Amino acid sequence: MLRSQVPESQNQIDERTQLVLQGIIDSYIESTEPVGSRTLSKQLATPISPATIRNIMSDLAELGFLTQTHTSAGRIPTGKAFRYYVDSLAVADSLTEELQSSIQKLSAKGVSQVEELLSNTTKILANLTQFACLVTAPKTAVSRLQRIEFIKVSTSKILVILVSKSGVVRNKLIEMAEEISQDFLNSISAFLNEQFQNRSFQEIRDQILESMVEDKERYDRLLAQAVRLGKKAFEVSDPPKLYMDGHLNLLMSKAFGDHNDLRGLMSTFERKGQIMEVLDSTMQADGVRIYIGVENTHEGLRDCTLVTANYRNENNILGTLGVIGPIHMDYQRIIPVVDYTSKILSQAITRHSYD
Repeated sequence: MLRSQVPESQNQIDERTQLVLQGIIDSYIESTEPVGSRTLSKQLATPISPATIRNIMSDLAELGFLTQTHTSAGRIPTGKAFRYYVDSLAVADSLTEELQSSIQKLSAKGVSQVEELLSNTTKILANLTQFACLVTAPKTAVSRLQRIEFIKVSTSKILVILVSKSGVVRNKLIEMAEEISQDFLNSISAFLNEQFQNRSFQEIRDQILESMVEDKERYDRLLAQAVRLGKKAFEVSDPPKLYMDGHLNLLMSKAFGDHNDLRGLMSTFERKGQIMEVLDSTMQADGVRIYIGVENTHEGLRDCTLVTANYRNENNILGTLGVIGPIHMDYQRIIPVVDYTSKILSQAITRHSYD
């Protein structure tokens, strides 16, 4: 879980103030309505008078935890309040057997392709959270080679089919200066498969580049062409695919009252490259990460919370899954859902690697 630097004054919030803050946030998550002192006094398990609650609310407002739309309205927790809540107050719910069973369906019997597995993940997460859900496909550089095929398309164009150990299939069209027969392409495929099966794409490319700087005269025609074709085939500049589902859930949600904010968010979803950049920036972190409001680096997400977790095989982090929803989402429920989903996806991806 993401921990921010909490100023010392915030760490010194007393137990009663924490109780009031948690009550305000819990009430706001449930109702999305400003919380008044009289209402909160009736809801708290520990008796605190409305007058005392008003004084505590005033103190919390000075600390930047609460705001209000106008003087006669109740208080609304800020992004800063939700950050403190996530770091210090919220306790993650235990997932019910029903929820766990729903998440486990992403790798149900009959799911034979990683693409289907990732698509299932976004659909299931979107259904369980009612928010927008994203999953990045495994990064090319860390994918391990199952097999490579070359298919002649024309005198100068060759279709490369790369199949990774995790089952992801990548097609790529490359151009060559000279014509190569299909029989010779088959020989090159067989050679590369024998030499590099189970190696990562990045390792293969590094080995090929190393071979290219050696004395070309040492190689026969097969090896020379294999090196040239391999260099083009294993370039890792292509961005991984992004799977998305549930963004229409946000259109139907009352969480985003400002239509301008919602338009900005929908515009962000249309620019998949920007979403990929955001998710890529979270990949080096372990566990569940939570980015609340202005903590999001992308302007289109400043009125949202992004909850992410990586999925992996035995050796590498492969990609990231994420949930985008309102700042006042039910963190106690969403965090364990994202965490458990990443674990189930990791297990399923690892199984695919050895099938």
